[in-house]
Order: sequence, then C-alpha cells, then structure tokens
Amino acid sequence: MDVKSVFETISNLKPVENYEFISLDTAFGRVLASDIIAVKPLPAFDNSALDGYAFNYNDRKNPLLIKGTIFAGDKKEYRIEKNECYKIMTGAIFPTRSDTVMMVEDESFDENGYLIIKDNVKKDNARKMAGEEAKIGDILLYKNELLTPANIMLLAAQGISYVKVFSNLKIAIFSSGDEINEPWQNSDERSIYNANAFGVLAMLKQNGFDAEYKGILKDEKNILKEQIKNAKNYDVLITSGGASKGEADFMQSVLLELGFKEIFSSIDVRPAKPTKLYQNDSQIVFILPGNPMACFMGCFLSVVPAIKKLCGFNEFLHKTYKAKFKGNLKLKPTRANIVIGRYENGEFIVTNENKFSPAMIIPISISNAIYISSIGEGEISDQEIVEIYKLS
Repeated sequence: MDVKSVFETISNLKPVENYEFISLDTAFGRVLASDIIAVKPLPAFDNSALDGYAFNYNDRKNPLLIKGTIFAGDKKEYRIEKNECYKIMTGAIFPTRSDTVMMVEDESFDENGYLIIKDNVKKDNARKMAGEEAKIGDILLYKNELLTPANIMLLAAQGISYVKVFSNLKIAIFSSGDEINEPWQNSDERSIYNANAFGVLAMLKQNGFDAEYKGILKDEKNILKEQIKNAKNYDVLITSGGASKGEADFMQSVLLELGFKEIFSSIDVRPAKPTKLYQNDSQIVFILPGNPMACFMGCFLSVVPAIKKLCGFNEFLHKTYKAKFKGNLKLKPTRANIVIGRYENGEFIVTNENKFSPAMIIPISISNAIYISSIGEGEISDQEIVEIYKLS
C-alpha cells in the first residue's frame, strides 16, 4: 500500500468514543469531545481598547468637562451628558452616551482644565463593542478541535473551568526477539540493544501521547498469544521486530487467531516497507520493522497519525512544508523513497547523499525532515521545490 493509501486508510479509523471532563489547567493538548457554545458575549460589554478619554463624538468640537476616571473592573454605571467625558482605563466599561476614545498620549487642556479633542480622532476609536467577537449562541470551538493555549484562553473567558475531551488512549509498546537486550542489561560487544521501543516511546511523547513500555515479546507462539491477550485493556499495541516476511507469519497467525483483521501489510516506501496494521473492534496493533531507521519511519508515517485520529484530532496527518532542494540527487524510480535531510532557512539539505541502511540510527539523529519521492521519480534537481515533512 503506498503512503497516500496508508493515509487514506488511517483517515477511515474511528475515534475511540471515550470521554472525560477535565479541569482547564490540564486541558492543553487535549481534543474537544463536544462543541463549545458562547454563553456570554465577547466582549461582555462595550469597553475601551486603551487608556484615554471616553466622549461622544458629536461633542468633539467643544471643550469637555472631565467627570472622573473609570477603571477596569469597576462595575458601576456611568453616564456623560453633553460636553462631558470620563478618563477611562484599558478594559473599563464605556459610560452611557459615549462612543469614542482619544488616547491619553494626545491629551491637551484649555485654561479651565477642560479636555480638547484632537481633529484626527475618528468616531468609535478604541471602542470594543459588546459581542463583536462572539454573540451568545455562537459556536466558539468545534468537536475534534485541539485545545491550544489560545483556545484555552477562550474557554476561560467564557467562565468554563471544566471541559469535555476525548479520553487519552492506553498505549502499550513492546519489542520482540530473543536476541534483544535492554539498555540496562550487562551485554557483550555483539549484543543488540533494544533501541526501537525507546525511540517509539519518545516519538509518542513528542506528539503529546503517553505510553507504557511492556517489555520484550517472546519468540514462542503460545507465550506470545498470552501476552497479546493480556494486553486487551489497551487501545493500541505497538511492536517492533517480527515484521519481516518469515517472522510476520508467526505474529500474523497469533493476531488472526485472536480475531484481528489485517488493515494493511506494508507501506510501499523504503525503508518503512515492513510496517503492518491489524484491528480487532476498537483495538489496533502496529507491527513495526526491526531495523531502527525503518522502525522510526514506520512509526512516523503510520503510528503517530493513526493515534491522533483515534484520539479525535481533526488534523491528524503530518503537515507538509515547501522547501528548495539543495543539490542534485538520483533515486531509484521503481519505488518510492524516503529522502532524509535537514530543513534550514527554507532549504532541504540531503544527509549523506541519502546513502543509508535501514539498520542505521545516526542519519536520522542528525536529520530533522524527510521528503518522500513518488514511483517514477528518478532525480531531484537543485533548487527544485519539494514538499517535506518535519521530524521535529
């Protein structure tokens, strides 16, 4: 399945319909589970956008008596009559009959201490009208929107302290292979450390998701089957290793026996090709390649957007950025290729002429972006505009 088809498949996944109410101070990065309707206008009352003097524009040609000062937070009702004004602070309620503010920096007075209005002041200057941002009943935020800092400010401005969001997914990460050792274990120079699980864990955290590392799956079918069954309370299982053709039959048979269906069996791009997805009701299982770079790319291209979709995100696919390709690069046109590099100052600079093995780690550790070529694309020219994905 090509990358585009994988993205389309992910778009068809249904969000996990579990919700919770959380306090606003913990809501950053969560996804709304219902629309937010304005219960009060924004702003709630006519107020001043700056420090100055509130007056009626029709009185601008006459000296104005300053009746006093209105401060932000003062809830009293004030009124001006003809040829009167109030000094007003930013955010303070407009006095009745006033419609314009002259900024305090422009103040000048006649010999009697009356305010003189400058000729360049325009009607309704610095007046923020009640409801000009939103009226009661307006939809402020929609279900599936991500709660950004600005959105949280908006909720707080409505007096909302608890909000309904999609529950966090329960995610379990495994590695597989009896040859794998954990980083904390004593090993000889020929041992293979478990790099994949911790890279996947970090990538999920980078995208705002918590996951649990559950250890290394055994290369014995009956034990593996029990381990998968014992993880049924998780929404997402992610494994790495056991994705090559010979080993995949072993893992596949366990998943099929447990009622899982294959969603896709590969991603047609080097080096993430042996990436697989299975689903059983609302639980999904990703099998990522055992080679570190292939595992990393498989996780980036499929796991992260899929988890975002399951969490209710409207925007779950990675954003693309236009960049000028630096240098010339030849590619194998018979396949889609991931080109790794650095995105700097609008340019995409290829890492090591894109010469790498799927087992390598250093090339991705010094890169921050990728470009995915199309089948039939045999060359990228210097200064050509390409669409890249940022890795970080």
